[in-house]
Amino acid sequence: MPDRSRDPATGSVEHGPSPGFGLAGAVREQVQGYAANRKRDAVRAVSDVAAGIRDVGADFAGAPHVKAFFDSAAAGVEELSEDIGRRTVGELYDEVEAAVRRRPGVAAAAAAVAGFALLRFLKASPIRPVPRSHAVVPVDVPPVPDIERRP
Repeated sequence: MPDRSRDPATGSVEHGPSPGFGLAGAVREQVQGYAANRKRDAVRAVSDVAAGIRDVGADFAGAPHVKAFFDSAAAGVEELSEDIGRRTVGELYDEVEAAVRRRPGVAAAAAAVAGFALLRFLKASPIRPVPRSHAVVPVDVPPVPDIERRP
């Protein structure tokens, strides 16, 4: 009887690290898909910010210098949006890492400001209880008669 353990036609699976297969490959694909979706969301968000800046600048039609400032800012933000869309996630990560290495003080200050803003946002929106005087009473609940106290 011939040895068919090495024959690929028998359907045997090789047990070795092969890129793109197995659990690691599935995880890698999911992470890359997630990163691509978040990058697309970031491009859309930055583009929306540029549109908002342009809309605000349109209100200053009577002041051409102010309108030009807003248009220039919107053009810069739109360019950032296009730049994010062109680059891969790895390139964006490398660029951010290089910027942090060039100016660690600015990066620390930006992280501190972002953390402070996030903390203020989270603390500013607590869930407040509804006072009983403003509570909504369901319609289908019959009223309860007052009970008088007897001495």
